[in-house]
Amino acid sequence: MKRIITATMLALSVTAAHAETSISKMPEHIGFGSGAAVGAAVAGPVGVVVGGTLGALIGHDVVQERVLARKNQELADLNREIRDARSQLAHVNAEQAKTQAELVALQELLTDLSVAVHFNVNSAMTAKQYRQALKAVAKASRSIDGLTVKLVGHADPRGPESYNQNLSEARASSVGQVLQEVGASPMTIQTEGRGEREASVKGQDVHYALDRRVDIQLSFDGKKTGEGLYSVR
Repeated sequence: MKRIITATMLALSVTAAHAETSISKMPEHIGFGSGAAVGAAVAGPVGVVVGGTLGALIGHDVVQERVLARKNQELADLNREIRDARSQLAHVNAEQAKTQAELVALQELLTDLSVAVHFNVNSAMTAKQYRQALKAVAKASRSIDGLTVKLVGHADPRGPESYNQNLSEARASSVGQVLQEVGASPMTIQTEGRGEREASVKGQDVHYALDRRVDIQLSFDGKKTGEGLYSVR
């Protein structure tokens, strides 16, 4: 009996010593101490060793279960973060697709758009009233990659054909010069003069004012729809 009490006290003192050493391994020490006490009561000193060993193993299993539970929680948190990231990515992709569709629509609109600058008789001077509109065209040419501005000059049918050809070219160059003054790059501007070839029917003076013009035509360098819509300049 005395031997059992001694063994039990020894087991308890070992338990206390291990508990003070490490809090993180407390289940192992509790298991060791409990197993040792039970072993001492059942089989004396040999029981102390066997019971302590079994108790340590049991305590170790408890620690492992807690570690595994923590790892499972971390994995669950990580999976939740991945789901959130995928949801955000899907939202970004949807917004990008919407923006791309809007840009394609803008490209189609600009391609079909033609703006005219009109001139006085025998004049190739661009009127100041068009300067604000030309600023908008220049800004678009800088902001949209691949956008080019084609300037097609015209003249009314009165006068020699060669004179009208030169006048139409001068008018196109005049508008191009203003575009450069308000910020357009010369690389984005093309000019052409068509003289009186596309003028109204001769003899109808009421239409002559419409013939004295430069058509501003926007295009995208022959790129497919959807390409080159973002600015790199």
